[in-house]
Amino acid sequence: MGNVWIALVSEIWRHKNNCLFKGGVVDHSEVFSLAQLKVWSWIVSKIPAVNFSFSDWCLEPLVCIYSI
Repeated sequence: MGNVWIALVSEIWRHKNNCLFKGGVVDHSEVFSLAQLKVWSWIVSKIPAVNFSFSDWCLEPLVCIYSI
């Protein structure tokens, strides 16, 4: 799933810019959480037949991916 890589790289890039240009603090868990949310929202919006929740996605992402 290319969306996972795109989400992760875009969140790292956004977070890096926030730290460099706005004096933000590095927070790895925030980057990961936002990437998780972004990928889940992309999947839900692109594939109408998705039947797993965000909490399912956070707990068992591989199971969710294979159920698509």
